Amino acid sequence: MRVTVRGVLVGGSVGVLLTTVLLWSQCRSPMPHLPVHQAAHGSKQQQQQQQQLHRSPLQTSHHPVGGVVGEETYVEAEYSVGGAVDTQHTHAHHQEGGGVAGVEAADEGGGERLLEITCLINHESEVSCRRDHNDVYVPFSFLHTYFEVYGHVEQKADGTEVFEWSHSYSRVYQPQGTYNPTATFLNFELYNVEARERVKCISGTEGVPISTQWQSSGYTYPIQIAQFGLSHYCKYLTENPPERIMLEDGGEHKGVWQLEGPSTKVFRVLDQSTHTNILKFKVPEISSKGSATLHLPQGHTQNMLVLSLSLLLQGNGSFSVSAEFKDKKMESVMIHYIRSDKLLQVKDRHIYYGLGEHLGWRRITRNLLIDVHKGASSSPFLRKKFKKVSRSKLNIVSLSVHGEGSIANITLASAEHLHHFYDAANWLLKHQDEQGGWSIPVPRKVISGVLELGAGWYSAMAQGQAMSLLVRAAHHSGDSQYLKAAVRATALFSVNATRGGVRTYFPGGYVWYEEYPTNPSLFVLNGFIYSLLGLYDLKEFS
Repeated sequence: MRVTVRGVLVGGSVGVLLTTVLLWSQCRSPMPHLPVHQAAHGSKQQQQQQQQLHRSPLQTSHHPVGGVVGEETYVEAEYSVGGAVDTQHTHAHHQEGGGVAGVEAADEGGGERLLEITCLINHESEVSCRRDHNDVYVPFSFLHTYFEVYGHVEQKADGTEVFEWSHSYSRVYQPQGTYNPTATFLNFELYNVEARERVKCISGTEGVPISTQWQSSGYTYPIQIAQFGLSHYCKYLTENPPERIMLEDGGEHKGVWQLEGPSTKVFRVLDQSTHTNILKFKVPEISSKGSATLHLPQGHTQNMLVLSLSLLLQGNGSFSVSAEFKDKKMESVMIHYIRSDKLLQVKDRHIYYGLGEHLGWRRITRNLLIDVHKGASSSPFLRKKFKKVSRSKLNIVSLSVHGEGSIANITLASAEHLHHFYDAANWLLKHQDEQGGWSIPVPRKVISGVLELGAGWYSAMAQGQAMSLLVRAAHHSGDSQYLKAAVRATALFSVNATRGGVRTYFPGGYVWYEEYPTNPSLFVLNGFIYSLLGLYDLKEFS
C-alpha cells in the first residue's frame, strides 16, 4: 500500500483512524456485492445521486466552495443551532425519514423510485436506508457518526449546490514561514475550537472547553484544551488589537446603574486587598423584589461580545446578561452566571452557567456569542428561536447583579485572546498529575472489543500540544512555572504504552509516540507529529 502525504494537515486524527478501520476490515471475509439487476445510464445515476444529497438533513452554508471564508460567514456556518448530528449514539437504531420498511419513496425529481430497506450494521444495529436497482443509499448522518467523517451542503457562486465530504474537519495549509516555538503554532489562528460541534460549552469554573466527543455529559479533554489555548495565542499574534470599552472600574469610568427595590444598595469603595476601586452590591436574589442593572450604550458596543470582569461573590450572589437576537423577529435571552458546580442548564429563555463555589476574587472572561450558541443548542425551545447565532445579529442590552458581592473592571471587547490563552495554560498547571501528564478521563473504543482504552489513558498528542502551549506561556509571561510543567510532561515519553505511557516501537525498532496507546499499536501519524513538535518546542526554548 502506498501512502502519499502532501502539505501539512492540522486537526484531528480521523483520517488515520479511518485507515485503521479499513485495514482491519481487510482481515475479515469480503462482503458479497449487491446484485445488479438493471444497468442505468451514467447521467441518470448522477441525477439520482444529486437528488439523494438533497435529502440529507444537513446544515447549508452560503459561502463559495474553496474560497476563503470571511469571519461573519464563518460564524454563521459554524454556529448553526440544531444542525449538528448526535455523535453519541453510534449503535442506536436510526430511523431516517419516518417511513415504513418496504414502502416506496417518491423521487423528488420524478425519476426512478427509491425503496426503503433496512441496513443491518454488523448484526448489531439497524439503519433505515434507500435502494434502487443499482445501489443502496445510506444516510450521511449515520456515516458521520460511524466513521467520523464530515460533510455539508455548500452553495456555489452560481447558486447550485454541492455536497462537500471530508475525512476530517481540518484543512491543508501551506506554511507561511520558518517555524518558531514562541510564535504562531502552525495555522491555529484559523481554528475556532469553542465553536466545534463536540464542545458542549466553555466551563464557567475554569474557562476551558468541555468536550462531548466520547461522553455526552461532557468532560475536560487535554488535547482540545491545548488547541483552544494555542488558537487564541495565534489570534493574539496575528489579529489587530481588539476594540474594548470600559463599562465600570469604580473610579474614572462609572456606569449608570438603575436601582429598583428599597433594599437594593450599590456603592463604590477602595478595596484594601486589591488596592483598586470596586463596586460593592447588595441586591435581592429574586429580581421581582429588587435589581441593580447597568444598561449598555447601544451602537458603541456593536460586535463587542466578549465580557470580562473581576468578581467576588458571597452566598448566592450572581450576575446576568440580557441579550437580543434579531433574525426574522427580535428574540431575547438571559444568560445567568451563578455560584454552582452545574455546568450548563437551560430553562425557557434563561441560560445558566455555573461558576463553581470559588470564594475569592477571580477574573472571568466570557464570549457571550458562544455562551448563547451553546445554551441554545442544548435547548429544544431555544433551538427553534435561535436557528443561526451570528455576531452581527446579537446585541448585548444590559448587565445586572443579584445577591451580595463585589465587581470591578467590567469591559466589553471584540476579543480577549490572551485571557483565553492563560485560562488554558493555567488549567494545564492545575491538572498536571504526578506522572507529568494529563490523563483522558473517559474510555476510548477505536474498534469495539479489539482496540479499547480504559478511562485514565495518556495521549502523546495531548502531552505534545500541552508542552507547545506551556512553552509559549513561559515565553509570554516570563513565569518559570509554565516551563517547569512542560519539562515534567516529558516523563511519559520514556514509559512504554503497555505500562501506561505513550512510547511504542515502529517495525524496525524505531521509537514512536502514540496518540492512542492501544495494544497492538495504532501508529497514528498526526498525533506522533504533534508530540514531536511539543518536544522540539521545549528543546529549542529551554
